[in-house]
Amino acid sequence: MTLHSTPETYFAPAERASHEQVVSTRSEFLANPLAVALLESIPDLALVLNRHRQVIAYNGRLLQALGIADPEGLLGQRPGEIVKCVHSDEMPGGCGTSSSCSVCGAVNTVLEALDKRGNAVSECRIRTQAEADGGALDLEVQGSFLALGGSDLVIVGMRDISAEKRRSVLERVFFHDVLNVASGLQAIAMLLTYDAEDPELEEEYKRDLLRMSEQIADEIKAQRQLLAAEHGELDLSLVRTSVADVVEAVAELYRNHSVARDRTLCVGDPCDVEIETDPTLLRRVLGNLVKNALEATDEGETVRIDAEDLDDHVALRVNNPAVMPEDVQTQIFQRSFSTKGGSGRGIGTHSVKLLTERYLGGEVSFVSEAPDGTTFTVELPKTPIG
Repeated sequence: MTLHSTPETYFAPAERASHEQVVSTRSEFLANPLAVALLESIPDLALVLNRHRQVIAYNGRLLQALGIADPEGLLGQRPGEIVKCVHSDEMPGGCGTSSSCSVCGAVNTVLEALDKRGNAVSECRIRTQAEADGGALDLEVQGSFLALGGSDLVIVGMRDISAEKRRSVLERVFFHDVLNVASGLQAIAMLLTYDAEDPELEEEYKRDLLRMSEQIADEIKAQRQLLAAEHGELDLSLVRTSVADVVEAVAELYRNHSVARDRTLCVGDPCDVEIETDPTLLRRVLGNLVKNALEATDEGETVRIDAEDLDDHVALRVNNPAVMPEDVQTQIFQRSFSTKGGSGRGIGTHSVKLLTERYLGGEVSFVSEAPDGTTFTVELPKTPIG
């Protein structure tokens, strides 16, 4: 078998069969009526891959779902390259060869099916370069080994479970937060009933009621914004905005939030600069980073917000002392990824990435290493481009 030169890889083998070999394997597959009928009978999107994870066949549902006008162009590609995974071009070897690919459910399913010469199934979270669905795709991937002639193949079925995952995240995060705040409102209301004769306590309880009612309204608005953003329906309201005012507003909100209990939230030197942006979205972005940082911080420790003037840009940074494990770092911006099992909050970093890079024209990055902990940086232009 003729192979191209071997590029570097951090995970799956990078070798590819030549175009001639891919075409030959495809012809062998198409010559088998039973195999073709099996492929077309799969109710989900389906591909047939050779042992180098390259496409040699596909069903009509996949072409229709992806709107592919030139199906011949799929031959020899790998699944991540077809759906435009953000990691598929990080390495010369393409899909499966970056360090992030080690936690990809699709790659691992195919490798397991080949290794076991049997069946494998896994869920796969993909961040894509596509505009649809906020650049997030959740799939259930099933791989079935097939020995056909002299070729080892894997039939891959992919079921889109994005809607299910979105609903699961909503239930896990949104309802959890709303219920917590609602329980607090109920408790304050009961205290008002019992301690109504103490004017000082009554005023304090009223302030708490106002703050909690604002929190619950904010949670609802945040979910509406995220859904609109994922569907490309979010309208911006760009105005001259003080960075210092945004930072202080977010800090004030989260100093009194339940996630800040027994933790310190501090703000660095004020960045006395204005930028043209949507202040509501910017507060949402910074607030999500602060909230996540506080949740990752142990009691008694400190979360810090800093802002820096970078000539034509401004950088907002949120630091906490914790260091994320390597496997968490590779998945942190994926919509349905959770660091805490049933109560995880991957939706926060997903929304930060989506709102910042698709709507505010900025970039999001992070560094997580000892002894400095984890720092997320949002870099925004002072004046939007385009």
